[in-house]
Amino acid sequence: MKEKIGRGLDHLIEQNSTELEFLSAYGSGAVESDVDVNSLLDALVRFLKAGQVKTKQSKGKVTFSFGTAMMTDKGLLVECNGKNLPLVNSDLIQVGFVDGNLSKDKSSVSVVMQNWDYEQRRFIERLAEHLN
Repeated sequence: MKEKIGRGLDHLIEQNSTELEFLSAYGSGAVESDVDVNSLLDALVRFLKAGQVKTKQSKGKVTFSFGTAMMTDKGLLVECNGKNLPLVNSDLIQVGFVDGNLSKDKSSVSVVMQNWDYEQRRFIERLAEHLN
């Protein structure tokens, strides 16, 4: 007698994807190997310019009024400085972020972005609103 195979995990995730959105809050913890860092840098520059943030771009790096972003092997390293940054440590472990570090006095932050999604846009937007 042949055993009946149940539905696979992919099928369940697809069926219930709207119910599983909360999982993105826990981050993946995995480093993506196929990160398109050029596209991330370009997207960041466009986003900053659209928000009226002055930028200065050189090879693989952009400098803006409240920080810098530089292409690395892991993704786009974003570093910002300012008083009382509007961030908490959990902001740096969202999906698409790795190697996040927020100083204890909230005066500096560094994180590698591997995606350009809602979490990354909101992260930059919060910093721009606070520091620009």
